[in-house]
Amino acid sequence: MTIHLDLATVLLLHQCSFLVGALCFIYMRLQSRSGEGLGALAASYFSLALASALAGLGEQHLLSVPVWGFGSVTLGVTGYALFWIGIRGLSSGKQQRMDWWALAIPAVVAVLAFVTQFHVVGYMRGTIGNGFAFASLAASAMCVLRDRARERLPVRLLLTIPIALGALLALLVIVGLLVPDVAPMTPIWAFFLRIMCQFAIALFVIILVTERTEAELRCAAETDMLTGVGNRRWFMSRMPRTALEGNALLLMDLDFFKQVNDRFGHDAGDAVLVSFAKAIRRNLRPGDSFGRLGGEEFGAYLPKTAASKALAMAESLCNVVHGLAVECGGERISLTVSIGVAAVGERQCSLTDLFKMADAALYAAKDSGRDRAVLFEPSIRAAA
Repeated sequence: MTIHLDLATVLLLHQCSFLVGALCFIYMRLQSRSGEGLGALAASYFSLALASALAGLGEQHLLSVPVWGFGSVTLGVTGYALFWIGIRGLSSGKQQRMDWWALAIPAVVAVLAFVTQFHVVGYMRGTIGNGFAFASLAASAMCVLRDRARERLPVRLLLTIPIALGALLALLVIVGLLVPDVAPMTPIWAFFLRIMCQFAIALFVIILVTERTEAELRCAAETDMLTGVGNRRWFMSRMPRTALEGNALLLMDLDFFKQVNDRFGHDAGDAVLVSFAKAIRRNLRPGDSFGRLGGEEFGAYLPKTAASKALAMAESLCNVVHGLAVECGGERISLTVSIGVAAVGERQCSLTDLFKMADAALYAAKDSGRDRAVLFEPSIRAAA
């Protein structure tokens, strides 16, 4: 069975797909705090819908060629310029002022159309309009992929596919207009497939905004707001249910932190915690987990770390903290830390037992004069 598509019907579906997408973008922009770029995308889809509507009226001979040709090409180029601006803002999470200079391109196209009247020639109008669509969509796809290294949302790759496919279809339309005999499909079929791409883009944009919001909420729930490191909930989620052989746990407690708060105030205490957390995080390995467990107590989980190496790392961290000083009201607040070290030997142990061993070692470090690291041994009395 042969499926016949007429251009007027395809153009009607084309503009409807843009209108639906624009309404979706507006709704998400109003509902989401992570909606940077959605306003430009909505304006893009509205502009492209209007361009498609003018082309449809022209196909029905309701408008003269100079009128609908000029309107469709300028609005189309404007729409794809806005699409690139919107995708840039959405993908990066921040709209740059320089991005809006892309709107100078449709202004130039409008001037050229007015001067040369290229818009009254069908293949020239189609080639220029689809050429810019190809450039805009290709650049947008590259933008989404490039930002994937910074923000690894699963939907990014899915969003890239319909954008890139839309660019390819725009290129095929150009081929169909210039060399109809070698074109793999007619421009009508290319436009029809672009409708599917436009719906897919709108869908995946909505999913991207949703995933980003969920990621931000998850980050807020798992991050200590003062120090910026993981909180207790995050730290516990990073640890295995069973402590494996060759892994180690460090429990750290800032010495005399209460006296710092009492003497210098809570603002100074906060500055001490932030300075301490930054110093420890800088001196841990990429695979180590570090978090604030509460108050002045922090923890570090060291995978694939033998007892001797864990103790050496803890002693090194003590030296790093010993060299820290926080300025407050013209006075220097010197810092020291006590660290309890627990390492898993040949036999696995539960996470609860590992914490008990590290806690006992921490108490031993404090009882021994503080500003030191102590490795748990059976001779150390278990913490009460």
